[in-house]
Amino acid sequence: MIKLSFILLVSILLVNCQPEESEDLKHITEKFYKKMNTINKLQYKGQNIITFGDGTVWDNKGSVILEKNQLDSIFGFSFYGIRNDVNRPYIYKEGVGYDINKDEGNFLQERGGLHSTGRAGGQMVYKDFFTLENSYLNIKTSETDSTIIIHYEFEDDFKNKITEITKTLELSKRTFLPKKVTTSKQPNIGGKVIFSYLFSDYILNDKVEGNIDQYIRDLSKLNLIRKEKQKPSLRLNKPVPDIALNSFNRENDIILNKIDRVTLIDFWEVFCGPCIKSLPRVEKLQNKYKDKLLVIGIVMRDVENARKLVEEENLSFLNLIGNYEIEEAFDINSWPRYFLVDSYGVVKKEYFGFSDDIEKDIQELI
Repeated sequence: MIKLSFILLVSILLVNCQPEESEDLKHITEKFYKKMNTINKLQYKGQNIITFGDGTVWDNKGSVILEKNQLDSIFGFSFYGIRNDVNRPYIYKEGVGYDINKDEGNFLQERGGLHSTGRAGGQMVYKDFFTLENSYLNIKTSETDSTIIIHYEFEDDFKNKITEITKTLELSKRTFLPKKVTTSKQPNIGGKVIFSYLFSDYILNDKVEGNIDQYIRDLSKLNLIRKEKQKPSLRLNKPVPDIALNSFNRENDIILNKIDRVTLIDFWEVFCGPCIKSLPRVEKLQNKYKDKLLVIGIVMRDVENARKLVEEENLSFLNLIGNYEIEEAFDINSWPRYFLVDSYGVVKKEYFGFSDDIEKDIQELI
């Protein structure tokens, strides 16, 4: 009987020790997500202050445009960010980042990710803007006359030797948009590191004048910086993947591994100046070798404007709508990118830009 009573007591204590979500927190959470569900696009002026353990302070100001994007698995949105003190905007969309140097008139294209928020323009972006924390050790709420405050405490990160991890989110009572976010961490060596984001001058939805796709299209006016060494695709000397893609007119699917003749695959995008410049040369190859060569263009971003461009240029070669699966299969992280496939469906050659070598290799295969 004593043993049974002890077990019941322990069970009650364990249940009582589980963090419970208060009615206030439930109400705050519901209102927050209700507000976020009304926003597809927003612009804000931001300030990012980092106070390091030695007392050094980085204080950067700038502006950001966020566009919700369900296709994005990293942030859940696309963004354009720029600091006031350097003319180095950064654009991120669907796993691709564009680090722009307006003073020099060029940009670097890279695989985007969480590191994108470390670039000059990306430093103004708060990555959890549209979400609340759902994993924490303790939480409490409070308020002032104008704000609702949520304070989180997290478990120590012993792997990275970081303790005393906290986050404080301040929401405007009037708009329920973030006014300030402060995160602090205690590293194993040195003093606490404190990150603060401050937000102001919100513009929402249709009132936002900027457009991520337009910013990307404008990159065609700048020079693309090419990395000195490009890693060859892992798809080389392997069969074309079994992936079906829609044609531009969406009337039918094209299954790539059904290729039965020599094929040139052209990965291109509207924002890519070299891509657009090379399209007539790609079209010329299609017309010159007709029945012996199949040319396939693949575009994933800004498909509507790509379709218009194809019509305006009267391009006859087949163009398909790409997806993450095909880009990952071919290791696409730069444009233009060309692949030459033999009549057995095996990828034989790869090109990081258009060159006369493409036609020479086509002639050898046919």
